[in-house]
Amino acid sequence: MAKTLELHFINSVGKTAKLTVDYPKEPVDKIAVKQVMDLIIAANIFGSETQSFVSVKEARIVEHNVTDYEIV
Repeated sequence: MAKTLELHFINSVGKTAKLTVDYPKEPVDKIAVKQVMDLIIAANIFGSETQSFVSVKEARIVEHNVTDYEIV
């Protein structure tokens, strides 16, 4: 079962933008995640001049289950 940490931000045009982190360390430290998201916003390294991240929306862990079937 693969897990992903999704970081959701609001950008300067009011839309949601998402960054994902594969195989996050668990248990997730909510305070550390918030601090990192604030640093990402402050660094302004994602998006463009007109669509930068302006606020934190949410963070969540997503689990993916995959079942392969052999097709004969």
